[in-house]
Amino acid sequence: MMENDDSQNTRKVILERARELFLSLGYHKTTMRAIAEAAGLSTGPLYFHFHNKAEVFFQICSEAFDCLIADIHQVAPKNGHAALRLRDIYYSYKSFYYQEPQFFEIMHLATNPMAGIDLPQPLAETLNEKSQVLVQIMEDIIRDGISRHELRPIAPRQLALYLYSVAEGVFFSNRSGILQRSEVSLDEMIETAIDLIGLGMIDKVASSEEVEKAKSAKIV
Repeated sequence: MMENDDSQNTRKVILERARELFLSLGYHKTTMRAIAEAAGLSTGPLYFHFHNKAEVFFQICSEAFDCLIADIHQVAPKNGHAALRLRDIYYSYKSFYYQEPQFFEIMHLATNPMAGIDLPQPLAETLNEKSQVLVQIMEDIIRDGISRHELRPIAPRQLALYLYSVAEGVFFSNRSGILQRSEVSLDEMIETAIDLIGLGMIDKVASSEEVEKAKSAKIV
């Protein structure tokens, strides 16, 4: 059954207020009663939409992953040198970080084992699968790039995980204040990562035209 506009708006408010509470109080200190109060509701309407706190948290995290994945898919299928497509994924991830900071934070809260969030197994598995989509997209681009002699024949899965890990490390350094204390901006670190990674993965036997395209985009 389709929800009416009022029901959809109520659900949206619940998720927005809950997201703020999860990030400010943490998962364990956030209660259904607190979510209801923050959304300006009694607990009855809240339980109409969600059976428990785990479902609320899962929905927020799921939407966050869906938002990022949609952004990545917009740049991933474009034609062009594989290194440029991987670069655009980095830029898209950076834009997501700036434009959706709460989504970015709660995604990492969901996938951080230190947070101790014990979701029901089906929900946890769904979030884990979504968290792997970015790596899979990069792996597919790498395989395509290798087949077209644009990238060196490095193990696609390992390279995709390496690219993902580098990005995560850069963003963690920014979130934890390491970059600020070193007077280095996030943008500068992203550009440095792109330059250094590109230097190592471009196939030097690629056509001169493709290499020049990569150089003009600061990939090599």
